[in-house]
Amino acid sequence: MNKQETLKTSLQQRKEEIFGYQLNIDNYTLMISRLPSVWPEDLLKFRGADLAMLVANIQDETQIMLVADLIFRDKLAATLMTEKLEQRKALLVRDILAEQLKD
Repeated sequence: MNKQETLKTSLQQRKEEIFGYQLNIDNYTLMISRLPSVWPEDLLKFRGADLAMLVANIQDETQIMLVADLIFRDKLAATLMTEKLEQRKALLVRDILAEQLKD
């Protein structure tokens, strides 16, 4: 395979990678929008706790579900940012590959 073919193949791969990141970004954004976003003051101490800790310390199942949803939302928000950063890198690589193909 010559350089031009390799660049074209790499460019196509980056486009697919970018699409995959965008799909994840869209899905995570929608998921986050369906989860509660405000931590009640009295439950903040459980931020980042695991399920066993929640069950051991909270008697109300509704509150356990709320805390679990909030923890999941926080994790999704971090994952969303990771996807955006990785997509940004892939966009840069795509642009560099496209420039090389123009030459």
